Amino acid sequence: MTTERDAPLQSTACDRRRAIRALLVIGLVWLSLVRGVVAEDNRADLLAPDERAWLDAHPRILLGVGAEWAPWVIPVGEGRIAGFAVDHLRLLGDKLGIEIGLKAGPWHEMVAAAEERRLDGLTLAAPLPERGDRFLFTEDFHTVHLFLYLRDGDPLPPPGLAGLNGRRVGYLQEVLRERKLLEGQASIEAVPLPSQAALAEALLTGAVDAAIGSYALEYWRASNGVLGFGPKRMLSEGPARLGISIRKDWPELVGILDKGLAAITAEESAVLNRRWFGRADVFSGGSVPTGLSADEKRWIADHPVLRVGIDPTWAPIEFFDEQRRPQGISVAYIRLIAERLGLRLEFVEARSWAAAVAQFHRRQLDLLPAVAATPSRRQRFDLTDPYVSFPAAIFAAADVAYLGGIEALQGKVVAVIESEAVHDWLREQEPKIQLLPVADTPAALRAVARGDAFAFVGNLAATSYYIGASGLTEIKVLGETPFVYRLGMAVHRDEPMLATILQKGLDAIPRYERDAIYNDWISIRYRVEADWGLLLRVAAGAALLLAIVGWWAFSLSREVQRRRRAEAALAELSRGLDQALAERTHELAGANIRLRRLAVDLSLSDEAARARLAGELHDSPMQKLALAQIQVESAARDPDDPETAELLGAGQALLSEAIAELRTLQFDLSPPLLARQGLAAALAWLAESTQARWGIRMTCALDPDLPQPGHEASVILFQCARELVYNLIKHARASRGTIRLQAREGCLELIVEDDGIGFDPNAPQPRPRPDGGFGLHSVRERLALIAGDLAVEPSAPGTRVRIRFPAD
Repeated sequence: MTTERDAPLQSTACDRRRAIRALLVIGLVWLSLVRGVVAEDNRADLLAPDERAWLDAHPRILLGVGAEWAPWVIPVGEGRIAGFAVDHLRLLGDKLGIEIGLKAGPWHEMVAAAEERRLDGLTLAAPLPERGDRFLFTEDFHTVHLFLYLRDGDPLPPPGLAGLNGRRVGYLQEVLRERKLLEGQASIEAVPLPSQAALAEALLTGAVDAAIGSYALEYWRASNGVLGFGPKRMLSEGPARLGISIRKDWPELVGILDKGLAAITAEESAVLNRRWFGRADVFSGGSVPTGLSADEKRWIADHPVLRVGIDPTWAPIEFFDEQRRPQGISVAYIRLIAERLGLRLEFVEARSWAAAVAQFHRRQLDLLPAVAATPSRRQRFDLTDPYVSFPAAIFAAADVAYLGGIEALQGKVVAVIESEAVHDWLREQEPKIQLLPVADTPAALRAVARGDAFAFVGNLAATSYYIGASGLTEIKVLGETPFVYRLGMAVHRDEPMLATILQKGLDAIPRYERDAIYNDWISIRYRVEADWGLLLRVAAGAALLLAIVGWWAFSLSREVQRRRRAEAALAELSRGLDQALAERTHELAGANIRLRRLAVDLSLSDEAARARLAGELHDSPMQKLALAQIQVESAARDPDDPETAELLGAGQALLSEAIAELRTLQFDLSPPLLARQGLAAALAWLAESTQARWGIRMTCALDPDLPQPGHEASVILFQCARELVYNLIKHARASRGTIRLQAREGCLELIVEDDGIGFDPNAPQPRPRPDGGFGLHSVRERLALIAGDLAVEPSAPGTRVRIRFPAD
């Protein structure tokens, strides 16, 4: 018991506790403010002052994205979207201290809007050469694979698109990459379709024999509960690397976004992939190298950034493009390895290959990704196994006779790239050849064209590339050499663990990805000559087009006037229709009352039909199957031979499975408890069967002494509860749920809640589905028949759906 003398002491203690709590609150607020200031400072330090000033002058940045690309983009109602693209741009904006808007729509409309600069760019866009005259491209940040979709049970064709020759193949018509892939196969009948739903319908109905598409089609199939088809194989034609395309007159924004993309860590990217792709994150990122030891993982953690040096002019193997971005075969390989190992790359630009080698020896670089092995290099470098090979060839003027082999160059001046493998090979093995070291392949071709060198010995792929790019068609391949560029990755001799890690990364790259990288770069060709005849034809065509457009504009103005007169007549007709509609409204009100009664009867009839079908399943097929099981079991006890015993055992197992499935189907159709014991018992069965079948911890809480609803209300309420539980299973991603039936304020309440991802209750609900599902919209409609209502309430976490109806 507290005395009066104790009161001052207790008051003092309470005051102290209040003061301590107040100080803690003030401290937490101060700490959050300090963290915010530090975060702002770190974020601002990411950009240079002139870049920050550019952003201040351009505060609104709006990008477009395709709307049919779930889970990359998921519409959630009222013009709002969610998905990987939204979270990625939010993370990118946080790194840069800016807000980037995102608009979703049909992809072709988004591309057109960006080309007309109604949008500032596109995200999740491939850097296609066709768009290079209208857009600049950031570094890529995401990989998307293509899959072959077939109906269940269809035989798997041979690998690659060539295996689909003679078949009708559907694809999403707005995806340019898929269209180009199919156009390259003359024997395939390509069928463009406007949406994922149309693609699925065409495949299921046999309008197409197969479909190609990204993981978005599988996400659509799973989200809509559609069965009968699925992804059967990842296409060997290779993945697409996606980045952000920006309007051509904003190069500053490209540099800013590249800094933000580089600041996103591998861990942050992995979190995004797991959030939106779950177990399918392998679809977007490729396989992860396995077999790394603890020491190798520790080395990766201690060395998160690799400084990489490349030959700036050795396309298509490695080079810097017009925007000074690293490109090429070796760059694709090292990026793929770094992405899967969680490494960050810093590409260091050098003036030439010789300069890059010098930087490597000065320890300014950690890695050279494309180095041909020579005896001297093996003493200076630690090299991985070769991952790609190219022959060295002899190039000379077209008017020179065919030279044959390397012996034809003795005594002649031959251009070579300084410090390249051919330089070492010729210097060590062909001392009679006069070598002219030059900086790069273009310089070597110019030396041959000017006559400073008789020939050039170099990489066949790289030299052919620059001959096409420069238009020096007077230089041809006129001889062969015994030399082959077998390219591996070179690291310092004192970093053998890095070489081992890179080798494991290379070993984990499957053949189809290697082929895709090779085909992507070796297929590039250039043509740089002017065709004046073509130019004149184009000019004449343009003049004709202008004349046609002028005539069309004149015709259009006349059509507009005609349509205005038609609209006036239509308005007069509309007024007459409104009057007639008002007269019919009164008649429809009475019809609605009759429809409500019919709807109740329909619900009862539906449940009665389910019960009748469940009874028939139990009385006939299940009894016959049980008898067949007994007979097979009896025959299996004394078989004539072991093979017969095995077959009978398999048949017995199949019969057991069929009986179990039919028993489950019987209860799904109509639980007998609903008619025999009422609503409460049926809800308890629903919770128990959901937990047993789907692994979701479902509980059922029922208040004692609840008034028993009438039969009509019980049927409709059980249908509503069953639909809400099915929605929980299919969409909520929940681990547990609860069904509660309780009495509150003269009403009965039926509550279904879960701990899933939740959803926006204000988003437009889908129309009733032909497969029998009816969603929240139709649940509300059915509850209205028994004077009930439905409310969706937020829960932490998850969703709570509350149904109230009169107890009487």
